[in-house]
Amino acid sequence: MIQYKEGEFKEFIIKPNNSLSWKGNKIFFFILFFVSFVIAFSFAMAGMWLILPFAGLEMILLGSALTFCYIKNSQCEIVKIDEKNVSVSLIKSRNKKVFGCRKYWAKFILNKPRLKGYPHKLVLRSAGREMEIGALLTDEERIKLAGMLKKNVEQ
Repeated sequence: MIQYKEGEFKEFIIKPNNSLSWKGNKIFFFILFFVSFVIAFSFAMAGMWLILPFAGLEMILLGSALTFCYIKNSQCEIVKIDEKNVSVSLIKSRNKKVFGCRKYWAKFILNKPRLKGYPHKLVLRSAGREMEIGALLTDEERIKLAGMLKKNVEQ
């Protein structure tokens, strides 16, 4: 998902597509938790008590997997283009990696895949250094982003 803001500088916010928000994940988890424990409790009342600890373990694993996926999808990239500079910030949970360069020397290059079926690779190259951009996007979105970034840098 690409969000574009224009003001003092041009800003592209790149995020992966999330299927559910954090609130949606919690609602989904609690509905499954409730259904699972109603079924497990009814089996326990019928004498099959061993199902309760396994239902609890299943819910712990489901909650952990939902949390892991949400944290993994909360990363983003921010590309800022002003009159003189281009900067790319990669934000992953608590880590932030920044790559900056002069607009004159910045080149956004869309590399074609070597093998059919693989995605394109978009990089910002300047003064012998490069940083990949848009790894969170689909291939069509990455191609669209490359066109937008090239257009804004050439202006």
